[in-house]
This record gives sequence, C-alpha cells and structure tokens, in this order.
Amino acid sequence: MRIHLEAASLQKAGNAPSENEDAYAPESRSMLEGMTLHAAVADGATESLFSGLWARLLAGAFARGEVADASGLLSVLPALQRQWHEHVGAKQLPWYAEEKLREGAFATLLGVTLREQEGRRTWEALAIGDSCLFQLRGGVLLRAFPLEQSAAFGSTPFLLSTHAHQNGRVGAQVRSASGDLRDGDTLYLMTDALACWFLAEHERGHAPWTLLPGTFSGEGRAAFEALIGRLRAEKAMRNDDVTLLQLTVEQ
Repeated sequence: MRIHLEAASLQKAGNAPSENEDAYAPESRSMLEGMTLHAAVADGATESLFSGLWARLLAGAFARGEVADASGLLSVLPALQRQWHEHVGAKQLPWYAEEKLREGAFATLLGVTLREQEGRRTWEALAIGDSCLFQLRGGVLLRAFPLEQSAAFGSTPFLLSTHAHQNGRVGAQVRSASGDLRDGDTLYLMTDALACWFLAEHERGHAPWTLLPGTFSGEGRAAFEALIGRLRAEKAMRNDDVTLLQLTVEQ
C-alpha cells in the first residue's frame, strides 16, 4: 500500500510559529509504503503550559504504532507523562508559571491506522476529543469522525492530561471507527477549528475540500495560509492553531 502524505500546521494569528500547540506525525511530506501505516494529529489546550510538547508526544507515540486501541493508549500514557514531566521539570520558570505547571498539560488525540491484508485495505481510527477525520471518495464525503455536525463542537472537549489522576475516564471517552480504502481515497485529519469550518461548509451544501490545496509545500503552503487567513478575517473560522494531515491512497 502506498500513501501520499501531506501536512500543514499554522499557529494562531498574532502568535509566533513556536507558539503553535498543535502537533502531527509523521512530520514530513512523504510517500509512505507498507502493510500497516500510522498517522496522528493532536491539539494542545491553549490554557495549559507546554501543551504543544504534550501534543507532540501523543501524536508521535501513535505514529510509531504504540497506540493500537484504548487499552494501548492507557498503557503508553505513563511513559509519555514521565517524558513530559522530565522535560518541563528541567526548565527554570517564574513562580506564576510554576503554579500553572502544577495543573499539567492537556491535549486531544486523533490517530488513524491504515492496513492492507489479503488484498483488502482498511482504516481504523481512535479519537479523544474533537480533532476529526474525514474520508473523501470521488468528490463525496463518506465519513466524518468522531463529530458529524458542526454544532457538536463545544468549548470543553475531553482531553488527555499529563497527570494520571485526571485520566480516570479516558477508557470511556475513547471513540473508534473503521472503514475500507480504495485507490484515490483521501483521509483528512484536522484539529477542531478547521474541522468545524469543514463540516459547517458541507452542511451548507458546499465542497470545502475543493478549497484545500493538494500540496502544502511552496505555493501550496502559501495558498493554505491565505485560505486560513481569509476564513479567520471573515469570522468563518475562530482564531486557533490549525493542523491538517492529508493521506491519499495511491494505486
């Protein structure tokens, strides 16, 4: 199986790129080949410190194949939490930041695993929170997961925490879905601001995927940034970090 991967991430307007708290993995534009492939996006909560680091740890673990299902997520969380605490614990911070740091960091996670077995190609997705997967085939939206309506987006999605005692409901909050894959199918993995706009446009009878550039390097990157800037200016999208991971099934 050959999967063409493209990705783009853009920080909030007014912020520096280093302040982008979204993450995705794999982190480079590439052609992925193999019988089993993994990709993920994660959205760090703005209200918490070092949430971008937490998002990168979560997305990276999924992309390495360490999170097969809800039980796999629960088993890998302690090691990821230790990595986060070791990293931030080594930093010199002002007292008010130390206070905030005690609350921990929070993030959503959306991961998809693509498989080819006995000639059949499938995808399986796992989600915590409101980052979304969309499957396109022949110019038609086949699937939206885990949210299917723009009205379902709220201000308090369930989030994974760097503190174990705050993850007691993780098992019950994990959502999963699966589907088949065909040549030419595209899977979009989006963090919440972009996903909400995408669904709202589809609900109005539009095809929002036609506005997305097919590639996110060079002119494609500039087109993506211009699109996000316009949507923010028109108040069609709230000003938040935006990440899009595009996976296209090649013949």
